[in-house]
Amino acid sequence: MRQYLKSGAAAIALLSLTGAMMPAHAQESDDDANGDGLNFLHPYRGDINPFRGDINPFQGDINPFRGDINPFYGDISPFWGDINPFWGDINPFGGDINPFFSDDINPFWGDINPFGDDINPFWSDINPFWQDVGPLWGDLNTAWNEAAAGGGDYTTIANDMASVIDRAEDVFGAAIEARTGQTMDEAFLDALLARFGIDLDDPDSLASVSVGQRSEFFLTFYDSLMGFSGVDHIDHWMPAINWSPAMAASYDWGRAPLVGVLDFSVNTVDGSSFRGQGGERDYLNVNHGNAVASLIGAPVDGVGVMGVAPHAALRFYNPFDESHTAGWDDVAAGVESLANGGTSVINMSLGVPGWTLHQEWAEVFRQDRVARHADDLTFVIAAGNDGVTQTVDLDWTGVSVLDNLLLVGSVDPNGNISSFSNTPGEACLLTNGVCETGSRLMDRFLVAPGELLLVDDGEGGVTRVSGTSFAAPLVSGAAALVKGWWYWLDGSEVADVLLLSARDLGEPGVDAVYGHGMLDVAGAMSPLDAANLYGLDKHSNPVEAAELIITGGRLSLRHSNKHYVTVFEDIGDSYRDFSIAVDDLIVGSSLAESVANAYAEQYIYERTSASLNGTSFSDINSASRVLSRRGNLMVTATASRLDPSNVGYARDLGFHAGVELTDTESGRSMKFGVGEGALALSSQTGFNLFSDHRPESGGVNPVLGFASGGAYAASTFNMDGDLQVSFGITTTHEQALYVMPGTGEERALFDSVAPYQAFAANIDLSYPLSDLVTVNGSLTQLHEATGLLGAQGGSVLALEGGADTTALTFGVDARPSSRISLSASMTMAQTRTTAFDGGLLDIAERIDSTAAQVSIRYEALFSNNDGVRFSMVQPLHIESGALGYTGMAVTDRETGELGVQSDTWELGGRRPVYAEVIYATELGSSDRRLSVFSRQQLSGDEQASEFSAATSGVRFEMRF
Repeated sequence: MRQYLKSGAAAIALLSLTGAMMPAHAQESDDDANGDGLNFLHPYRGDINPFRGDINPFQGDINPFRGDINPFYGDISPFWGDINPFWGDINPFGGDINPFFSDDINPFWGDINPFGDDINPFWSDINPFWQDVGPLWGDLNTAWNEAAAGGGDYTTIANDMASVIDRAEDVFGAAIEARTGQTMDEAFLDALLARFGIDLDDPDSLASVSVGQRSEFFLTFYDSLMGFSGVDHIDHWMPAINWSPAMAASYDWGRAPLVGVLDFSVNTVDGSSFRGQGGERDYLNVNHGNAVASLIGAPVDGVGVMGVAPHAALRFYNPFDESHTAGWDDVAAGVESLANGGTSVINMSLGVPGWTLHQEWAEVFRQDRVARHADDLTFVIAAGNDGVTQTVDLDWTGVSVLDNLLLVGSVDPNGNISSFSNTPGEACLLTNGVCETGSRLMDRFLVAPGELLLVDDGEGGVTRVSGTSFAAPLVSGAAALVKGWWYWLDGSEVADVLLLSARDLGEPGVDAVYGHGMLDVAGAMSPLDAANLYGLDKHSNPVEAAELIITGGRLSLRHSNKHYVTVFEDIGDSYRDFSIAVDDLIVGSSLAESVANAYAEQYIYERTSASLNGTSFSDINSASRVLSRRGNLMVTATASRLDPSNVGYARDLGFHAGVELTDTESGRSMKFGVGEGALALSSQTGFNLFSDHRPESGGVNPVLGFASGGAYAASTFNMDGDLQVSFGITTTHEQALYVMPGTGEERALFDSVAPYQAFAANIDLSYPLSDLVTVNGSLTQLHEATGLLGAQGGSVLALEGGADTTALTFGVDARPSSRISLSASMTMAQTRTTAFDGGLLDIAERIDSTAAQVSIRYEALFSNNDGVRFSMVQPLHIESGALGYTGMAVTDRETGELGVQSDTWELGGRRPVYAEVIYATELGSSDRRLSVFSRQQLSGDEQASEFSAATSGVRFEMRF
């Protein structure tokens, strides 16, 4: 519940801990600069550097409130906390701190180009350069310290610096000359060296350069060179808050979030990103607002710096008058003006020295003109730069702003709280004297990088600054990203997303120093808790997102990473939507690398566990016994090894079992049993490996293989002489299970997925063309009650209700010589249009699929008891077809309105083809056998690992 309260009025000071301006060479822009027309997001052309030399507008003991100018109390300065970022504890090269080239913080993020697909070939030179020069500068700095401490020789240091500069000339020289028509020395280096009193021809000149000046020199050198990289500057805060320009660009849907900046001194900027400025400003000469704005929303345009929300629009209001003072009424007027202008987030680097949050803020938030806008706004306030911990509670009774308030502290490049940053302590925002849950300052507090941040200087260049004033706009930019994508969220919901997604620092949980922890932009744009995600069925009823899976089978999407299912997450009284790529929903897909590896492991297990000889190449290992003979009727029982992948009824039995009744005079037979129905119903004699008949590994009528594993029956008889006809059925009922460790209890692997049930009827015709060649053909009708080509779905993606597939298979068995035999099989299948019960999927286009296999066996290769089998296999592959998806999704990103979303998931992909060689032999006797096998993937899924793409092994067997 929102709260309202009363408070008094006082003065305000800007919480800027701004350091010495560090100029870097201005980058060229396509926009001309002419006084008031300067665009702070596009530094101007030429070699002008207005901050060259020792100019530091924050230097010295500035106090504009001397005398009677200040109508409030005390000497409150907008420049309080005057600390140079290169003094004292803030030294990027002090101790073990190296924010640009450590393992954790690298502005180049390893070998990844942060600009998405727009790869600049120049970066292949820049990245290795800084990876080498960064550590070298650290060594050089150490040697410099030793020389300064012992009055040592600076000659080696000067030579090393010259070497670094020469290497920089080699990498950047051409780009600098192309941009400026000057050498690197002429463009900026000579002036930079002179500014710090460095003369490399006079090594003793290095003795007068302080530790802080060294750091400033190197960072300025770095920033100046990177101005010619052809891309926007990269800074250490980006990986620290888990942000990248490619990620930020992906959340631009056309409506720019509007961020209000309550600040001072902003040069006129381009109207495309700047919506106007209120308040007095003409007399001001310090572009603090430009620096803040650049961190919030500077675009990714190849020039200058980048902001967290590059597509955000900005509106400014300056509450300060010509005396550099502002009252709380001025601040309230600024908030009202920014709110009336349509802002969703307001960044306020304002406060009172000595406080993380001052009581007088209540007076601003309680005013009606602010309170009536409060629900729609997220307020971001810098914590201040005194290095104090707040100990005083605040009376917050009746204040309308609490859940939508964010206080921001600063951390150094190593993620430690900055020495200057104020912290929340145990202070609380009291309601009627009570500290209610969630009302402590630490509950509204988070941190972001605030030291040595590269910003726009408002004059066409860049500079580095430090302070909570510059940590806050990173949070404001993140709030703009969240608001921009989920425009319907109110201010408190945006704030909750940032707090709940923050990366924990310090003591576990919310603490008195870091609050919720480090800003995490990627975390804020992701689900806060995947366990709380849900989808919607056709009636808008929620279903757990964890149940939205597609598992197993030969279902392959041609562009699975381009099709999405929408899920939702509740936040406050509203929700956020997320798109999950169908590729991520496929569990057990034959195209998933993990499953491809599992297939490879299964293949190795089969080939190393089955006893093969050089004449049969069979891993069935069957045994039979005649149970009865009565006249022409013979009854035979058969038992054989079970397919290791079988998870149907036969698994409980432990082996394949069958009974066959044969009329020895007519040749008629009838057989039935439980187990490998696909093998039992096949009339081809050359395919006797389990893997030959599996849909994922073989090409011998794999449609029949989908229904193999349960009960089967077949009847065979001869017609018109040698034509043999067989009618058969086979079934399966499979449940994906896992065994509980310790108890041995079996449980369903996927609770939302029904057991797989399939039934197949098969008619097979076999005819010997000669003693050496037999041809056959079969017609298979497959009905899958709970799946589609072996695949299944969970919850609203369930494939229950029936998929019917008709397959036509042609085969040949030939024996051109006594030592060579050949078997071939080809299957063509069609899965007809059907709808699945109650789900969001149906078959939009008829599914056509194929499979094929050719195996050649050569016996007596080196001896009478060896042989080799070579096979080319195309497992079942979908040639064409599509699934239709119809689900609920956000159809209006401004209001969050839901509507029906339809999509067509095209099926197919790369054709999988494998080559396999198996060699088997007896070593002296049948008790000693050796087999060697190898399988190579020739084409198929690009994601297949090396392990699954090429598999080989050896098996040696000795019987006693």
